[in-house]
Amino acid sequence: MVAGRKPTSAPQTAQDRTYCSTHARSVDLQKMPRATVIIPNYNNGSASSRDGRRDFLGALLESLEATLRTDPTDLEIVVADDGSTDDSLETARRWAARTWPEGSQRAGCPFLRLIELPHSGVLSKVLNELHAQTESEFICRLDGDIVLDTEHWVARVLEVLESDPKAGVVTGIQKLPDGRVHAFGDAIISPLGYHHLGQGATEASLPEVLEIEHAMGCFHASRRAAIASVGGYDETVLRGQTEELAIRLNLQGWRAYATTRVSFRHFHAERHWRPNKADTGEGLARSLGRFREKWGFDRLAPDLAAVWERWHGTPLVERAKLRGPCPWNPALTGERAAGREWSDFEHDPQLQQEITAELAVLRQCEGSVAILGARSGLTSFLRARDGVEVHGFEEHAESALFAAEFAKSRSDLSTMPRYSRVSDLAHTSEESGAFQTVALLDSIERYWNPVQLLGESKRLLAARGLLIVRTRAREQALGGRGEALHLFAAHELLQLVRHVGGLAPLSPPVLDGTRRWNLVAQRSGSAAHAVHFGA
Repeated sequence: MVAGRKPTSAPQTAQDRTYCSTHARSVDLQKMPRATVIIPNYNNGSASSRDGRRDFLGALLESLEATLRTDPTDLEIVVADDGSTDDSLETARRWAARTWPEGSQRAGCPFLRLIELPHSGVLSKVLNELHAQTESEFICRLDGDIVLDTEHWVARVLEVLESDPKAGVVTGIQKLPDGRVHAFGDAIISPLGYHHLGQGATEASLPEVLEIEHAMGCFHASRRAAIASVGGYDETVLRGQTEELAIRLNLQGWRAYATTRVSFRHFHAERHWRPNKADTGEGLARSLGRFREKWGFDRLAPDLAAVWERWHGTPLVERAKLRGPCPWNPALTGERAAGREWSDFEHDPQLQQEITAELAVLRQCEGSVAILGARSGLTSFLRARDGVEVHGFEEHAESALFAAEFAKSRSDLSTMPRYSRVSDLAHTSEESGAFQTVALLDSIERYWNPVQLLGESKRLLAARGLLIVRTRAREQALGGRGEALHLFAAHELLQLVRHVGGLAPLSPPVLDGTRRWNLVAQRSGSAAHAVHFGA
C-alpha cells in the first residue's frame, strides 16, 4: 500500500465527522487537518508491562491531551490497532469516545479516531494503512510506549519541517524514563556502525537543530509528500522499518533533522516481549537479510567498502559524509611521523605511559600476536623482547620500513619480531587462524572501515583466540563526521564489536589512564543476527 492514497472505509466513531461548535470557533472535521498524529498500537497496555502497572498507551494519550491542549495547529489523532490482545484496545476505544476538554483549541471535538484492524504483525502494513486513511500535509508518528514532555510540540516540529523544503523527517530528544538523553537522531552509514547520536550527552550540550541520517519510529514527524515519494513503508521489513525508509529518503535527497525543541521519554525497556514474529530471532534475521538484499550492506554493522562501491556519488554517501578508501597518514591524525616514537620514548612521559599501557594489556594474553596498525614497531619490539612471537602489520610505508630496518639492527632479541607493510590493514594475506591474539592499538579509529578491520581480525584469530582493541576515547557527546579520526564512546565500541558477529566481548570497555578504551573479546561462533537481537 502506498502512503498518500485516498482514504478507504474504516471503523469510525459516531462523532468522527461531526461539526463542532462548542468552542469559541467552529471546527469542521471534514476539512483536511494540517497535521495528523498517528499511533500504531499492538499490546501497549498495562497487561504488557513488566510489572503489570505501566499503562503505556494510556500514559501517551494523557500526555497528548496535556501537551496539545492549546497547540495552535489544526490537527487530528488517529490510532490504528493491530488486533491487540491486551487492555490497550479498550483504552483506545475509551479515548475515542472522549472529546477535547474546555480550554482546548479543539474543545468538544472527538479526541481521536480509532481504526481497528485484524492482526497482521507487520508494523509497516499498519503504518501504510494509517497514511492511506489520512490526508494531512504532515504526519507525526508515535510509538505507543512514549510520553511527550513538550507543550505545543506539533507546532514546534512543523517549524523545523517548514524551514527547509527538503526536510522530510524531524525527531526530538529521546530520553530514558529517568531523563537521561538516549538519542538525538541516529547515524546509519558510519565508521562507528549504526548508533544513536548524543547518547549520554547533557541536553545543554546538544545543538538546537542537527541534520541526521535517521529518526527512530518512536517519534517520527514527517512530510507526507516525502514518504509518498519513496512509496511508503516496505512491508517485507518486520523490524528496522524506519532505517530502511531512511535509506530511500536520503537517496531521494530528503533531509532529516533532530531538534531540542521537542522532548519525549521512551519506556520500551519496561515492556514484556510481544507475541509476534517480528521480535523473534527468525523475524529479526529476516529483516536484516532483507535490508542487505536491498541495499548491499548490513544495517547495524555496515561494511563501508560495500557502501562506497555501490553508492559513491549519491546523496546517501554525501549525507553520511563518508570518507572513501584511504591509507593512514600520521600528519592527518596528529600522530608521530615514522620513527619518532623510538626517538621520543626516552624523554616523553606521556608516550612512556601509552606504550606501558599497551604492553600491560598484551601481557594478559598468551601465544602468537598480530598487531594490525603497528606504527613504527616500538610496542612490537618490546613485546618480542619478552620472547613472544609478534607480527606487526602497517599500511603507512615509512613507518613499516622503519620498524623492519630497526629490528634488523638489533641482535639482543631471543625472538625477532616480523614486520609487514600491507596496502590495506584489512587484507594481510596471512593464513586464517594463525594467531592466538590480534591487537588493534590506536588503529580502529584511524582505519576508514572498522567493520572490515574487525572482520580481518576475526579471520586471523585461532578458535577462542583473543581480540584486543585499544582506542582513544571520544570526549565530546557528538562525534565528527567524515574526519580522519573517528573516536568511539564506550557503548559504540561495544555495539560495533558485537554486531560484527563471531566476537564475544568478555566485559564492557574499560577506560585507562591514557584515555583509551580497552576491550577484550573472544573469537566465538555467534552469528551476527543473534548479537543484533541481543543488543
